[in-house]
Amino acid sequence: MADIKRIAIMVYYWPPSGGSGVQRWLFLANHFAAKGLDISVFVPKRPRIAQKDETLSQRVHSGITEVKIDSWEPLQHSNKPIGENLGEKRGMLKRFMLWVRANFFIPDARVYWAKAVTHVFLEQHKQNPYDLIITSGPPHSLHLIGLQAKQQTGVLWIADFRDPWTGFFQNRSLPLNKKAKQKHKQLEQKVLQHADRTVVTAPSLKADFKRHNSNVTLLTNGYEKPKSSATAPSGAMVYAGSLKAQQNPTALWMAIASLIKSNTTFSKVFSLNIYGNVATSIKAEVKSLDIDKHVRFLGYKPKEVIDTHLTNAKALLLLGINMPMTANVIHGKLFEYMAAQRPVLGIGPKPSDMQFLFDTHQLGVYASFSENTLIEETLIDWFVNNNLPQSSKGITSYERNVIAQDYLDLIRSLS
Repeated sequence: MADIKRIAIMVYYWPPSGGSGVQRWLFLANHFAAKGLDISVFVPKRPRIAQKDETLSQRVHSGITEVKIDSWEPLQHSNKPIGENLGEKRGMLKRFMLWVRANFFIPDARVYWAKAVTHVFLEQHKQNPYDLIITSGPPHSLHLIGLQAKQQTGVLWIADFRDPWTGFFQNRSLPLNKKAKQKHKQLEQKVLQHADRTVVTAPSLKADFKRHNSNVTLLTNGYEKPKSSATAPSGAMVYAGSLKAQQNPTALWMAIASLIKSNTTFSKVFSLNIYGNVATSIKAEVKSLDIDKHVRFLGYKPKEVIDTHLTNAKALLLLGINMPMTANVIHGKLFEYMAAQRPVLGIGPKPSDMQFLFDTHQLGVYASFSENTLIEETLIDWFVNNNLPQSSKGITSYERNVIAQDYLDLIRSLS
């Protein structure tokens, strides 16, 4: 088989879209283009995105061809995905809209855009064949592009899963009827069985998918080295990223409230700065506990700004999803935290893939959502006693350049 040179990459989240979902394929596509591969990235012309980061557009490699495709999407004029905060209370109309989205748009609301992309891809492939197609999900409807392309043309196909599909908490939280659940499972199995290679970002997901296809490779997310070294750390703890209702760390809020009242030193020195979109129920709980002067919601910021805040923080906060089914999810921001080399307080399900990374690389302290005492003791140790542990040991294998080269080696092994 000839060398792979011409690659089509299907992504929904692409600059100027902001957030962690963009970082993986922005960097990988740039790396492939820099190595001389002919890269076309198929992206939506009018994406429904929750946040923009125009600075990311400046980072797209000049050798990448962006194929922008328009299509009708449900709730086209809303920039907030309907499943953004599934744990929030909803009125009758919103509950009905969510039911319609869950049972009539399978696997997700991008399915019509995926059909439009499939048509464009097949036409381009007929005129000038691609050597490889890569589909990135979620949204998992993008994998249906690869499935149809594989079935109709036989083109090599990598299905890249940044998160699980049927096992993902958002999927399980949707009001799916029996028929819709079966459809999701059937589509997931078809994708896994027909893809020439499936790539995942978490060890547990690899083990799960291997039940359907032995050609599963683990290539985690990664981090870029900070452009400049950190200055003397500020006194703040920092959280970067969106916060959904299912991530609400009530034990943390209670610990902060208790220490503010009982420990004068803590009350003077502690602050938590949260950068990103936050569920209204979380904001309400923080306000109700009267800790909103210490826990500050500062909104979404461009990645370069966030990187500076991370490296200059005293400590970092990572919040998983408060559901056992999310044990196989590793949040992309964890790798950005590694790069900052600041101690991390992680709160999430136990046992989990994230807990394994914390233990292996001594990233800080990892607690479950119910370990109130451990959370409070950590806050005292770090902010009152100023006893901060060394963080992020043996992490060089997660540098994005290393991950990208591993991905490129995988691609070459298919030719």
